Amino acid sequence: MGQRQFSPVPIARRVRLTDEMSEKQTFHLELDLSQTDIIYSVGDCLAVLPENDPHFVHKVLQFFSEPSTTSVTTREGETLAAIEFLTARANLTLTPKKLVERFGPANYLTELLPRLEGKISLMEFCSYLAPITPRFYSIASSMSAVGKMAHLTVTLNRNPPDHPLTLGTCSDYLCHRAVEGQSLIAVAHHPARQFGLHPLSYQKPIIMIGPGTGVAPFRGFMQERLAQGACSKNWLFFGERTSKGHYYYREEWELYAQKGHLQLDLAFSRDESSKVYVQDKMREKAASLWQWLHHEEGYLFVCGDAQNMAKAVDQTLHLITQEQGNMSCEQAKEYIKILKKQNRYLRDIY
Repeated sequence: MGQRQFSPVPIARRVRLTDEMSEKQTFHLELDLSQTDIIYSVGDCLAVLPENDPHFVHKVLQFFSEPSTTSVTTREGETLAAIEFLTARANLTLTPKKLVERFGPANYLTELLPRLEGKISLMEFCSYLAPITPRFYSIASSMSAVGKMAHLTVTLNRNPPDHPLTLGTCSDYLCHRAVEGQSLIAVAHHPARQFGLHPLSYQKPIIMIGPGTGVAPFRGFMQERLAQGACSKNWLFFGERTSKGHYYYREEWELYAQKGHLQLDLAFSRDESSKVYVQDKMREKAASLWQWLHHEEGYLFVCGDAQNMAKAVDQTLHLITQEQGNMSCEQAKEYIKILKKQNRYLRDIY
């Protein structure tokens, strides 16, 4: 965990953003930071330390003949009851290497547990476990608009069919297991290195590309720019499965658009006969995008999936630069390198 300081905060509000009929579950969460000293900027993240699923914790405990109140000493020298340690401090998704070396290979801890019964103590078992790791979520709000609150946009992660845990540890904790208004979530501020609104960007147009939960920081961007009275143009490319069930923050985006604060381009891949993504919308608006980015010296922000979306968006940007800027492939590469050096092409991808 390094030097990061975690503070316990309650979930003041949790609202499902996806349609109740959708198998995909995405939630809007509002965390109350009033009892912390956290001060964040738009583009920053919150690190969240989850609690493990209590059913899985009890499954682990049942393999040992000792009571769950058995004392365990953490690597930091703190003494806790085993059940508390396994719930809030131990990484139960990572199979300890030393246990594998001693008891044989296993993809998951559940495969290893039956081999441990009667062979090691609960205390010894706990000593092998790595600390639970924080998960990072883009903050979907601006303190200029919401005060001492932090909003998050979280999709419930589903593990592969062969995984013993059906749901992701942290997303399940935030979306379901943590009790609104009661549970205290351990969070820490994680500042963005580059990804944010730099002083010069307030005087220039910004283009925001954020499909899925990648849209989260851009909600904060809009709140901040309007709170600061920025008169520059804003353009959002948002994409998801369907407009009916997966249009996150629809009312807010459309109100911004109606008031002339936002240009909005939407790509709902399952609403059309052929799938349409944000990079397709970029190509459709190539001339305008080039006008904003090149001639008006705008800023381009991309947030979301690194494996597919970010690569496709980057490829499209290179093509648009070649076509609209009348450049060769190498010239376009050099131009985009310059945009990055100028902090005018910024990405928060994962």
